[in-house]
Amino acid sequence: MNILCVYVDGGKGHYIPSRAVAEQLIELGHEAILMDFFEFLDIRLIGRINKRIWRKLLEHSTLEMKFSKKNDQHTGEIKAVSRILNRLRKKRFLSQIEKYKPDMIFTTHPYPGFFLSELAHYTDVDIPVTYYATDVFTVPMSAVCNNLTKLYVSTQEGYDAAIRNGQNKETVELCPFPLQKSCFESEKLTKEEARRKLGLKEDVFTVQINFGGEGVGATALLSRLGEISSPLQVIIIGGIEEKTKKELERIIAPLPENISVLIAGYVSNVNDYLLASDIIAGRSGINTLVEAFYLRRPFLITELVYTVVSSAEYVEKHQVGWNASFDVDKQISILKKYADNPSLLDEMDKNFDTVNIVYSARKLARMIIKDTEEYRKNSL
Repeated sequence: MNILCVYVDGGKGHYIPSRAVAEQLIELGHEAILMDFFEFLDIRLIGRINKRIWRKLLEHSTLEMKFSKKNDQHTGEIKAVSRILNRLRKKRFLSQIEKYKPDMIFTTHPYPGFFLSELAHYTDVDIPVTYYATDVFTVPMSAVCNNLTKLYVSTQEGYDAAIRNGQNKETVELCPFPLQKSCFESEKLTKEEARRKLGLKEDVFTVQINFGGEGVGATALLSRLGEISSPLQVIIIGGIEEKTKKELERIIAPLPENISVLIAGYVSNVNDYLLASDIIAGRSGINTLVEAFYLRRPFLITELVYTVVSSAEYVEKHQVGWNASFDVDKQISILKKYADNPSLLDEMDKNFDTVNIVYSARKLARMIIKDTEEYRKNSL
């Protein structure tokens, strides 16, 4: 079986689950082709513009919240773009289908989920088009499309949101979260073992500040860490560019001796850094957030973008972290409380048992194969 796994190159949040599923499909003996949506339809310039706009919005979270909310609630725009793509990219779509001959198109972003399912319907291409909702705890209105064969989502909250926002219930399916292989197969080290492996101090309270794959994040928390008097070890993770690194070094320089900071940047063994940490802090990127759940590390949300507001609600509902988005006083207060008395975190550990997420990219890959086989059978 041949599955075309389509993502959007606008950050790691949509690429990582697509890659995780593709890897498992291949291990199960099938073919999987990983491709960017804008490349697939040969509209690369639009893809570059989209990526640049998204990065700028991440740098201005308040603006992003307003912009994304407006776009989500006015779905007429995405429908209008779909009609244009149907006419202008029809030949390209058909040539790509002929070239790759996929048995299913599996997508991890609302754009390809909506546009490719509409194109398949418009051109009478008889293959299933499915969408995995990477926002996990919700499904935005702009992702709803009833020409989708399946809409996969990893939580009951997301399942309910999809139906509430208008997705046909028959197409919505609860699925496992496609945890990336490096995290799922990681050795479960203790905090001390992970710190030793990474060359960190073994007995010092450790906070990871995550800047995400784009390396974009607020620095206000970092600049105020000196208000914490207990020994503190801070690791900064993310796709940090040289300009950002220099700015971080400038902020770190005046911090007192009890605060040590390591700028690790983009790392392939992110699970080791998660295991080494007492608390994960940063923007609530879904992959990092759910990986923290899997490894039972509480998450301090310091920033929010529109589509992950529901993730903050989930964190607070299950008491596996804190929503202190855009409130640096609250962020410092939380870190100080637990750095002064780390044993308080032990009381939170049992709360991770209430997290209703199944973790397995392989199980999702098997669901995809099963649904493709059923689609074939019903099409005969």
